Amino acid sequence: MKWFMILLSFCCFNALGVEDSQEDKLSQFDTPFLIGDWYLMNPNPEDSKENFRAIKLTLGSDYSFTIDIQKTDYSIDHWEGLYNANEDTIILGLDTDAPQIYAYRNNHNTLDLNGVTFIKGLPNALAGIWSSSHLAGDVMLANNINQMDLILQPDFVFMFRVSNEEGEESVKQGVYYTEGDHLVLLYENGEQDTTYKLKKNELTIEDSSGEMYAVLNRVAP
Repeated sequence: MKWFMILLSFCCFNALGVEDSQEDKLSQFDTPFLIGDWYLMNPNPEDSKENFRAIKLTLGSDYSFTIDIQKTDYSIDHWEGLYNANEDTIILGLDTDAPQIYAYRNNHNTLDLNGVTFIKGLPNALAGIWSSSHLAGDVMLANNINQMDLILQPDFVFMFRVSNEEGEESVKQGVYYTEGDHLVLLYENGEQDTTYKLKKNELTIEDSSGEMYAVLNRVAP
């Protein structure tokens, strides 16, 4: 129980963020699973009646969106603007004379718009198995945490494990999303918001309050 409470305090450090920071904006966003880059691919563009090869829809926590449609002749149609969403309806183009209204269903890696399913894509090479090479920060040092392992799957499922010098460990599992340089882990009864830097096979994550800083090396893709 003591170790569980230590991990709980560690995993809730995001609540200590700076006022009006991007972390605050993300934590206050009502539909976080919508955030990200969504893709629809035409499996047979040459013989399809639909004049597109791929569609990319990007939805941000600032309620901005962009749509890029790659047509069969490889030209790109681009649309951007503002959107709004509740639990089952999304409106694109609030700032236009003809906003488009869609019924949607959404989970951590799929978005169904009027029966058409988009798949969420990672913007970089975050997916993989990561293991710590350096740990710092007040919470890490105070609790003798000497090992962190993080698995980020390409389907936006994660497993997060920390252990201390006595060999005690605890594990969190859930789903994650990214926006800009933010990596947000969502798990039962909580969430953890960090900023990250990715350089080849080295991943650095930290929080805004200085409670945690970790450098992780890629163990496997």
